[in-house]
Amino acid sequence: MVSKSGGRGFAFVDAGEAARRLGIDRVTLEQWIKEGRIKSHRGVGRDAFFRSGDVDALYSELHPSTELAEAIADDEKESANASPQPGVRKKQDPQMRVYLRLQADAKWYDTSKEDIGIWFQQLAPDGYDRNKRNAQHTIEKLQYLISLIEEAQQRSATQD
Repeated sequence: MVSKSGGRGFAFVDAGEAARRLGIDRVTLEQWIKEGRIKSHRGVGRDAFFRSGDVDALYSELHPSTELAEAIADDEKESANASPQPGVRKKQDPQMRVYLRLQADAKWYDTSKEDIGIWFQQLAPDGYDRNKRNAQHTIEKLQYLISLIEEAQQRSATQD
């Protein structure tokens, strides 16, 4: 198998290599397996192996590009402050904020229903309302975005 970096790689890596690539210890890796953050595959005996692609994807999730990570952190800080201070200017313009949010949300393509089910099983009941509100808020924003795109497509189709 050829890795994304162009060098030769392996389709699977052992637990030690997965932990090294992720920059964590084996205890944390075992915890993440239990939490469903990464799936292990059993080899001969009790040895656990991981798909290289899964390890790389988790690493990318944990270490997003600097620009994306900063934008997400800024967005989360701003969301935490319900009423921004008057006169304080946002770091990104609206176009960049929406673009960066969509880039971050694109990770949903890689999230299976099984992953969501495992996450939900681990969720404490006191988190239901908060997570439900967050999901509903996100859905509303994305539905608004879709309506804007559809309106623009209709205008474009009538102009042709």
